[in-house]
Amino acid sequence: MKTKWFAPAMGAGLLVTPAIFGQSPKKSSAMSDDMRRAISFERYKDVASARQARKEAVHPSVTYSNADRAADRSRDETTQGKPVKDPGPGRKQDR
Repeated sequence: MKTKWFAPAMGAGLLVTPAIFGQSPKKSSAMSDDMRRAISFERYKDVASARQARKEAVHPSVTYSNADRAADRSRDETTQGKPVKDPGPGRKQDR
């Protein structure tokens, strides 16, 4: 009678043991410490950029009121040396 209960109990134990004590698969989405620090740094930069944009919206440091002005080339036309004349297209000499 002992063998009638012992063999099925032993078989059931052998079938259930790997399920109970087996290792659970590790998640592949675990990030390294460097990756976490990099992500938090990027988030910090985004927050700082948004904060600076809010400040600039209230008190702009650059004015764009004269952005549509025409280029003033009067300063570029000053003579700084001898004017050079363009000789035109070169002639080919027959030899």
